[in-house]
Amino acid sequence: MPVLGVFLVISFVPVKVCAQQDSLWSFSTIRTDANADDTLDYLGRRVTVTGIANISTGILHEHYLQAFIQNDSTGMSIFSQDIETPFSPGDSIVASGHIQRYNGLAEVDVDSYKVFKGASEGPAPKSLEKAIYNPQNYLGMLVEGNGRIVGKGSTFNGRYVRVTHSDTSNASLMIYVSNFHDLSNEFDFEVLSIGDEISVKGVVTEYNPEYPNQRTYKVFLRTPDDLKYAALPRYYWLMGGGVLFVIFIVIGGWIISLRRQVDKQTRELQKSLEEKEALLNEIHHRVKNSLSIVSGLIGLQMDSTDNKGAREVLQDSQSRIQSVALIHQKLYQLDSTDEVQLDIYLKDLVEAIHGTFAEYTDAVDLKFDMDSAALDVEKVIPCGLLINELVVNAFKHAFSKSSAGVLKVTLEQENGQIELSVADNGPGLPADFSMNNSDSLGTMLIETFASKLEAETEILENDNGTEFAFRFPQN
Repeated sequence: MPVLGVFLVISFVPVKVCAQQDSLWSFSTIRTDANADDTLDYLGRRVTVTGIANISTGILHEHYLQAFIQNDSTGMSIFSQDIETPFSPGDSIVASGHIQRYNGLAEVDVDSYKVFKGASEGPAPKSLEKAIYNPQNYLGMLVEGNGRIVGKGSTFNGRYVRVTHSDTSNASLMIYVSNFHDLSNEFDFEVLSIGDEISVKGVVTEYNPEYPNQRTYKVFLRTPDDLKYAALPRYYWLMGGGVLFVIFIVIGGWIISLRRQVDKQTRELQKSLEEKEALLNEIHHRVKNSLSIVSGLIGLQMDSTDNKGAREVLQDSQSRIQSVALIHQKLYQLDSTDEVQLDIYLKDLVEAIHGTFAEYTDAVDLKFDMDSAALDVEKVIPCGLLINELVVNAFKHAFSKSSAGVLKVTLEQENGQIELSVADNGPGLPADFSMNNSDSLGTMLIETFASKLEAETEILENDNGTEFAFRFPQN
């Protein structure tokens, strides 16, 4: 015997209509497969179901009625060759038809239905995170949440991405748009890449095109608004990189020209040294000199302008160039070009920045507490630029000429981890400061370089000033 349907929905239906309907079937009864032979026990039976629509008609298919209704615990697909009465999310639906299975999905093939307009925008979405781990518990239901893309592709009749909730989990869920979707061309999948964070809202369903015993669970997107960026896609970062390439194309051409000169000038050294090491050392030397020239030109420009804002921008640019130049200086001074002694490099860098702020030479005392630690070149560059931003910000905002300042840089190495911090005894950060909400270039660069290092960031404030601390893997 079928189980009586959801009592909550009956309140939306007039009594005289209920009396004309067959007994209401629950969604779980329709899906009953007692002997687990992948054949529904009530396949072909005529049933009447009721629920709240979580999607509008005419969305998932251009011509047919393909929609979902749900209650508080589960949902059900309903299908018809024709759309008799359009409905929207939040409307109560009473539908009659026969139980069928379409590519593994249990649904009701509707021959008649009634619509009772609802007062809400639709059912409250369930958690996407929970649906990723147990999609079978949310069939036909609206879900919402954030996820990270771990796969992307297309099928013969649609496009999809796969999302997961945790970097440590193998569970994922397909986010899908059919080619038959009325708004298919408006979904911008092209800008999405593996690793992007997205916000998703849609209806969970199942599908098994080839193997009846292997379920594929999907989230059907309803409108383009159901797919949003939780963070800026990598596509736009690549576009930004193209703009930077144009900006630095002159410098790139200069470096290429210098490299050709290096090739010519190192022919005699190739007799006693391996060609690769000699060439790399000479390039680092030339690049350092080139960056020093650029830094000097910026210094001349600073001296020729009276605009305070322009001087600050030029000074920040000069400091960043000097930070990179110092790395190249360390590299060409070493026998190995794979690693740099991080403690020595950072000490030299901070002292160099201190020297550029001549007005603070006597007012600010530098303190260092550093373990000896070597770091590969790929991590030294973002690490140096990160420290450069923090130290420059400290000199600009934490210290004054009239009071004694202390800037302390700490470096600890333990169990393959690097712990690095920059602390000052200044007045502290503004009350409304937030790394996430700040739109300053310095804050954006700090976040970018910390991300390059895969660093955990912590900001500590007390009566003695502010401390920025970072922890990241050494290798």
